[in-house]
Amino acid sequence: MVRKKTANLPTVHVSSLLFICALLPALLFKGPQIEFFTITQIVLVIWLGWIFLHSYNSGLRIPRTALALCLTLFWLWLALSLSWSLAPNISAINFWWVGSLVLVFWLYTLTPDRDVLWSHAAAILLVIGVVLALMGIYQVLALEQHARSVFETRNTQAAFLNLVALPASAYFLRMNSERSIARHHVVILGVALFILFLSIFLSASRGASLSLAISMGLLAVLTVKCVPKRAIFLLSGLLITAFLVSKISHGELGERLPQLMQDSPRRVIWESSWNLLQASPWQGIGLGLFYLAYPAYRNPVDSSGGFFAHNDYLQIWIETGLPGLLLLLSVLVSAAWLFARALGKTNLSKDTRVELTGLFCGLTAVAGHSIVDFNLYILSIMMISGLAMGRFHELAARELKISSIHLHPSRLMGKQAYPVIVMLLFLLPLLYFIALGLANSYYDKALAQAKQGSLKEADLSLATAERLTPSDDRMLIAHADLYRHAIALLPPGADDGKKFLYEDALRFLDRAQAANSLRGLTFVIRGRLYQQNPALAGENGQELAAESFRRALALNPRLFQGRMDYVSLLLQVGKKEEALQSLDEGVRHGYFNGPELIPFYSLTAKLRREAGRVEEAKVLEDRVKELEKLTTAGYHLRGY
Repeated sequence: MVRKKTANLPTVHVSSLLFICALLPALLFKGPQIEFFTITQIVLVIWLGWIFLHSYNSGLRIPRTALALCLTLFWLWLALSLSWSLAPNISAINFWWVGSLVLVFWLYTLTPDRDVLWSHAAAILLVIGVVLALMGIYQVLALEQHARSVFETRNTQAAFLNLVALPASAYFLRMNSERSIARHHVVILGVALFILFLSIFLSASRGASLSLAISMGLLAVLTVKCVPKRAIFLLSGLLITAFLVSKISHGELGERLPQLMQDSPRRVIWESSWNLLQASPWQGIGLGLFYLAYPAYRNPVDSSGGFFAHNDYLQIWIETGLPGLLLLLSVLVSAAWLFARALGKTNLSKDTRVELTGLFCGLTAVAGHSIVDFNLYILSIMMISGLAMGRFHELAARELKISSIHLHPSRLMGKQAYPVIVMLLFLLPLLYFIALGLANSYYDKALAQAKQGSLKEADLSLATAERLTPSDDRMLIAHADLYRHAIALLPPGADDGKKFLYEDALRFLDRAQAANSLRGLTFVIRGRLYQQNPALAGENGQELAAESFRRALALNPRLFQGRMDYVSLLLQVGKKEEALQSLDEGVRHGYFNGPELIPFYSLTAKLRREAGRVEEAKVLEDRVKELEKLTTAGYHLRGY
């Protein structure tokens, strides 16, 4: 049999390759690893540029659907919110991070031969999903760890696998109804699904497991008339068997499910997040800034990492205001409406109905799970969601025969000028991401150099990082702290050198504060600079230091090392009672165990004993004994 050549086939192959090349580093990106993020975004921008370069003659088709419009408006609102963000540099990164959902949707929609792209990408995604699932199973059964493979949490692992498993389940149902498909292909897909289901259940993620069960039920109900009942029984059998195997071999999910309605840790986070929302409910504080603003409102009993609200809809409201939330909800509503319209077609083919339902159920599982998690802030999940939504949108629009706006670049400019203009336009984001990745590499290099005592080399690395990303407050804070540390190493007679470093450090801190007014660490370093250099700070240097520490603790009460510095100032002027009050406030909060806490707890215990609070002091002394077993921490430029 001779295959018919597909028009624009090179574009399709390139698009498939570029999507996978963008996804692989995204799987390794967890936040601090900016280099992985920039590689992903560079590849996506190159993909978009490739599509535009090959659209001169054929043009670009923009579908006239509510879903495409709502997604675009949501993305535009994210861009607009950068103008009032309290830390624009961080919000700009998160614009591309969260916006990857919309970007990949449009990349898929604008690709010429989408069927071939989807078939390639879906097959590779299934392989990746099975590999990650096997890693998770090994972690649980062999290493006795959480099933999280390359992800930071087991909830993220389970959400990712849900997004792979549900569309794959639809194809499993479809393959069972087609006699032309070889039986071993069905068996292979069935084994892959069992592995995915087992890994999801072994993760013991309650939200993801319930989302899977509900979405699978929806898939079965909506496809029962389109596929043989035997296929649904087989799929249900795989799901139930995977659950029973996980229960027998591990059993944690069965123990955690009854606690779902009593999930007090998340309730604590939501209550504190709701209080934060009241600060700016209409326009938000800025995309990606939740983790910086949250500490001031955080309940002391909250034991989470404090990076997310564990409810995407609440967090997007906090960060982008009410319009951002409404636009996100409009995306979900428009997708549901498009799905309902497509299912209402009397001549809808059974294969299309099954595939469409599988994609919708996968997206529904992620959207439902996002009520108790942070899938919107996981780059790889957003990319796959964008691809799945693009495929879902294409199938529905094709069946409903929705019209498109046809853009013809050939009517606007000449053939020779077009590629030059396209490359110049796409050069801007490419240069931004290259600078972002290089700056983070120089930043990490500077921290390592400072830790080794190579302060001059660290100074040069930080200067390079600042030239690449002038508005990144992390580099400026680290540079100021480096100079603060260098001042202490200068000999007593080097007054001019100390003054030069002191003034430069203050300038760095002023710039950092202007770039990001929410980071408490800026004020900790400022307070230390004043405190350690009274001759340079002037007569009111100690008061300036105390005020800086107070501002730092107001922004983040868990900065216990800054609190220790503040307490030392209070003790110097004889304010022992006020010092103990500050320490008591700090002890109320939970911290990750580390040797850095020993001086903090020891001083608090000492002052409590002196105040006659012997039993309370003994509790902290017992904590200190446990922490003393850990290795003593060394000097870290950003160890706060």
